[in-house]
Amino acid sequence: MTEAFPLIEAAGPPFERGVAIGRQGGERIARSIALYDRLLDPDWEDVRRIAMQYLPRLEAFDSALVEEMRGIASGAERAIGDIVALNARTELIHDIGGISGPDGCTGAIALPEATANGHLLHGQNWDWFDACKDTAVVMRIEREDGLRLLIFVEAGIVARAGMNSHGIAVTGNFLACPGSPPKDAVPVPFIRRRVLESAGLAVAVGCVLNAKRSFPVNLMISDAAGEAVDLETTPQEVFWEKPGRGLLVHANHFRSAAARARVIDTGLAQAPSSIYRDSRVERRLGQSLGHITSADMEEAFADTWGAPSAVLASPGADSQGDTEPSSTVATVIMDTTERVMRVARAPYAGPITFSEYRLDG
Repeated sequence: MTEAFPLIEAAGPPFERGVAIGRQGGERIARSIALYDRLLDPDWEDVRRIAMQYLPRLEAFDSALVEEMRGIASGAERAIGDIVALNARTELIHDIGGISGPDGCTGAIALPEATANGHLLHGQNWDWFDACKDTAVVMRIEREDGLRLLIFVEAGIVARAGMNSHGIAVTGNFLACPGSPPKDAVPVPFIRRRVLESAGLAVAVGCVLNAKRSFPVNLMISDAAGEAVDLETTPQEVFWEKPGRGLLVHANHFRSAAARARVIDTGLAQAPSSIYRDSRVERRLGQSLGHITSADMEEAFADTWGAPSAVLASPGADSQGDTEPSSTVATVIMDTTERVMRVARAPYAGPITFSEYRLDG
């Protein structure tokens, strides 16, 4: 049986829950720092110093979340600059040099009218550095106001894929295009976390539209009540797509007609398999339209056509000669109606084994 990602539980005010996260995830935070220390050109001390330039803008964006980060640093017995650097790792990798890896990801949402039991299913294959199979965790957080969050993420980072007790869920996919971020732009994990702390879909979408975004990213956002939207973002613009026939699928290239007319898409050069990954997942789920189950989504995400550069990517896929191998680090499937997340670690290694995490414990 494949090892499960560890579950971290935290509750209370920001600093207090951060300390709990840091104490429980300290070993994986250390592994994550070691990974990005290898990947980035400067010494880690320089990385940390550069990362601290983000702190004032993060404070202005969400001071409570910065307090949680300070708690994580305290609990893990690390400098706050270490935690800021992890949260800004995408920006740092692209801005200061080092190995770049394809942040692949193939995501899918099936609305209630498309599923067998009327539940909303929201899932993703997360493709990134293979070493992250030993740095990722699942966090179950309860804020002091009672909002509950279930988040799959690299240890030390505040958000990646997840859902909340209001039924809002988010996953993200790498995009790439020319353009510079606006002044005071914030790293994507902070925007994802803001989405995950939203009470409804309109609030969640507004968080993305109104944020100063530092990097192109695709965000798939769903509401368990039966709606979803895909937001293709650049630092300057946001393009959107709605589900068709109750399905929404995305990989790592711009799909919306408006974006394809306006944006120079450089992501396909980094992850050329994107051109077929989304269509293969959409085709498989379409075969079960109206009665899609979690098993159908599992099968769609387990597709190995074109291996190693498949929906289910094995180490080295789309690596472009990088020395740090990439892979499908995890398959994440959320039943947001039932508030359940099922995660398979390193699914390419087989047999694929899912571990279940419940929002309500």
